[in-house]
Amino acid sequence: MAKHMGIDERKRIEFLLGCGMKVAQIAVEVGRPDSTVVREIIARRIDSDKRLGCSNRLCARFDECMRKVFTGFGERLRKNQPRCFETCPDFFEAHCPRLAKSPYVCNGCGSERNCPMRKKYYLAPGAQANYEGTLVNSRLGVRVGAESLAAMDAVLSPCIRRGQSVRNIVANNPGTFGDVKERTVYDWINGGLFHAKRHDQPFACSRGGRPKKAQETKTDAKCRVGRTIREMWEWLKEHAGVVACELDTVIGSISGKVLYTMIFPATGLALAFLRDRRTAQTTTRLFNMLWGAAGPALFVALFRAILTDNGPEFSDPYMIENWRPDPEHNPTRIEPRGVRVWFTDPYCATQKPHIERVHEEFRRILVKGVSFNPLTQDGVNLIMSHVNSYTRPTLGNRCAYDLFVEKHGEEGKRFLDELGVRRIPNNEVTLHPFLLGQKFQKLADKAILRKAGIREEKGTPTGK
Repeated sequence: MAKHMGIDERKRIEFLLGCGMKVAQIAVEVGRPDSTVVREIIARRIDSDKRLGCSNRLCARFDECMRKVFTGFGERLRKNQPRCFETCPDFFEAHCPRLAKSPYVCNGCGSERNCPMRKKYYLAPGAQANYEGTLVNSRLGVRVGAESLAAMDAVLSPCIRRGQSVRNIVANNPGTFGDVKERTVYDWINGGLFHAKRHDQPFACSRGGRPKKAQETKTDAKCRVGRTIREMWEWLKEHAGVVACELDTVIGSISGKVLYTMIFPATGLALAFLRDRRTAQTTTRLFNMLWGAAGPALFVALFRAILTDNGPEFSDPYMIENWRPDPEHNPTRIEPRGVRVWFTDPYCATQKPHIERVHEEFRRILVKGVSFNPLTQDGVNLIMSHVNSYTRPTLGNRCAYDLFVEKHGEEGKRFLDELGVRRIPNNEVTLHPFLLGQKFQKLADKAILRKAGIREEKGTPTGK
């Protein structure tokens, strides 16, 4: 039985590819079948935009193009103008045939330095990280797709509200639930993956909760394959200057409203969006909104790389990276946005420290234990306006709002105006619950008392 390929063998493959060898020659050198080396290279090569569009030969019609343009020096061929493909209606992107046959990558290509086309590389550290991530992902969560989960919900939720038990529902619908166990369904209900909640179950509220926290599972564990943080680090080496946007969610109460939060570490600016549920579809709609608000150019500048955790709401990275230009008339047409989604290791919040730090600041306003249900998006915008106007020593005693506008200009300011985030004067910045009014001040006081183990007696005022 052949042993698994290790880092030393992968380094050897990368070196031989750099020497210009074909797959058949490499297979002989490393003592592996041709098919094994082919699968290894194709499965673990990475995309790169290195020198993309450095010449107009990025267009497949460059040699035959006879389009003309009028300049101050008379009529000239359009293809001789710098970056003519950016505005040409006949532009059709060329693809290198080398990537479709041996060696399937740009390693060792003599034209790589001046090639304007999209590239693919095989890099041993990235390939090893991809392999290790695949091993981890094969042991994470339950592999059930969003469609299967929706089919289960369509059967489960109405039956639970009629008073049926989970055991009864699973036993009566084997075709819908398949090999999913009763205990797993209970965990999914407690985790908020279905419309039915724990209090809808018979006798659920008359019993004490389980001592351990219900495990939250991804809707599709395969989505992490090829997107681990170690692969992101290798990808960033090929994309100098890109800083990953960090993405997360914060809950106020179980089954209540949720906040989607994000931060751009290059400027420190953070955004938050209030949503009813944590689902992959909600995440897709959120990024469609941001795509329209920012415009393609600013969107790519902000979200070129996205780093998030392993929550079920981020389990459809494909629809974050792509969009449907005409969903009503042509729903099957999908175009790339030019961004990439990556995942941290499970239970490693330290791998996205910037967003965790911002959570500490707005938790000074939305105290932990306070439900988000009374909150509105206008209230969230007010919170983020104050948080982003708060000067920080890590930003050189400047605020994130000013740095963001300075970096992205009027386009960035227009984007923030559209999202309802504004600049607050320094001496008026407020990081306290009374920013949202007396109601939230009282809720915060109650949450603080509960955390301290003090029960509020009836008739005792908590507001100031």
